[in-house]
Amino acid sequence: MSSRANVRPPPSTPAPSPVRRLRWFGVAAWALALGAYGLVVARSGSSPVDVLIIVLEFLRDHPLGAPAFVAAYALRPLLLFPASLLTVGAGALYGPLAGAGLVLLGSNASAVFAYLLGRGLGAELAGKALGHRRLTGMARRLRANAFEAVLTLRFLFAPYDAVNYLAGALRLPLAAFALATAIGSLPGTLVFVLFGAGLADLRALQAGDLPAPDLRLLAASAALFVSSLALARAWRAREARRAKAARRAKAARRAKAAQRALAARETMEPS
Repeated sequence: MSSRANVRPPPSTPAPSPVRRLRWFGVAAWALALGAYGLVVARSGSSPVDVLIIVLEFLRDHPLGAPAFVAAYALRPLLLFPASLLTVGAGALYGPLAGAGLVLLGSNASAVFAYLLGRGLGAELAGKALGHRRLTGMARRLRANAFEAVLTLRFLFAPYDAVNYLAGALRLPLAAFALATAIGSLPGTLVFVLFGAGLADLRALQAGDLPAPDLRLLAASAALFVSSLALARAWRAREARRAKAARRAKAARRAKAAQRALAARETMEPS
């Protein structure tokens, strides 16, 4: 027998998973952005603060600034950027009203985008989503009543992207998912937008001054935050009562079924 017959082919290298590819895409996007930022600073001689002011002016004053912000928010799952920072930034850039409107557009577009990712890459993304404690055991309920289940998870501040991926992997109705997301994420959106609007007026940076906080907006954000926590607590208590009632009803049905089975056996036995 020739020696070639004993030579085993080298093991094939497994192809990278789609989720890993998405992560590398996000890392590459950040590397490209940082490289472009360094190049602009080096060639223009501007300070980092000057470049920041240029970017802020574009986002706030240019006709394409707001659409660019919404697009960045929508692609946030790929860019690995925290939603909370973008939401606070929207309040600081555009004020409470316009900022809230842009964040609602961007966050819902981001949720739908992550939903579609979960629908296309459901096996791996859903496994990661189900690892969260708050989402354990929710799959059956999500399928049974998608709108109410998604709304409950939003009110309870469940992991935002995990809910999106799980809803997509379970192929929930997109309309019910999007509507529940828009309603359920509204309190949190207003909290962070008001906080950003009250934290700083970025126009002061153009004059070389430090932004001054707006105490009224900060107080409104704090009050809404406390109210949101109270709402989440009340909603959680409601869900606990409903789950307890469901367990009792299930136990009662099992007891009745056992009684009927016992009665049927007794009638079939000879006297």
